[in-house]
Amino acid sequence: MFALETSWWELVLRAALVYFAILGLLRLVGKRQVGEMAPFDIVVLTLISASASKALRADDGSITAAVIAIATILALNTGIALVRLRAPAIERLLEGRPTFLVRNSKVEEEALRSERMSRDDLMLALREHGCFDLDDVEYAVLETTGTVSVKKHKRTS
Repeated sequence: MFALETSWWELVLRAALVYFAILGLLRLVGKRQVGEMAPFDIVVLTLISASASKALRADDGSITAAVIAIATILALNTGIALVRLRAPAIERLLEGRPTFLVRNSKVEEEALRSERMSRDDLMLALREHGCFDLDDVEYAVLETTGTVSVKKHKRTS
């Protein structure tokens, strides 16, 4: 139950490789698909779940292996969070940058394409902010979290 079938360093290496692979894949997928969770949140939850379930199903045969994998994932996540705080370039690399979807009531078509977002998705997000016409929108930004922020034009009567 507690005896390792695999060396501890191989478990650490496997956990680290899977962590970075999933993180990279989520970055490639883009902000639109990630939604409201940060990619790091999804990676941690996915890997902890996978590691814990292997131990519960006895696929690995060792609770110790699951604990090592989970500890590695949490250590990597904490380390990357600290690096992101100290290095804005790393944060931009991992998180991306916000993307303008609308500027001065004009849709940025290239931005929509690069974010794989349809015009219908954009209009839905604008309506959620009370903008039923593009003329109401000064700008709309797709945030790194996958949410859309909207600034309405100030109208003078």
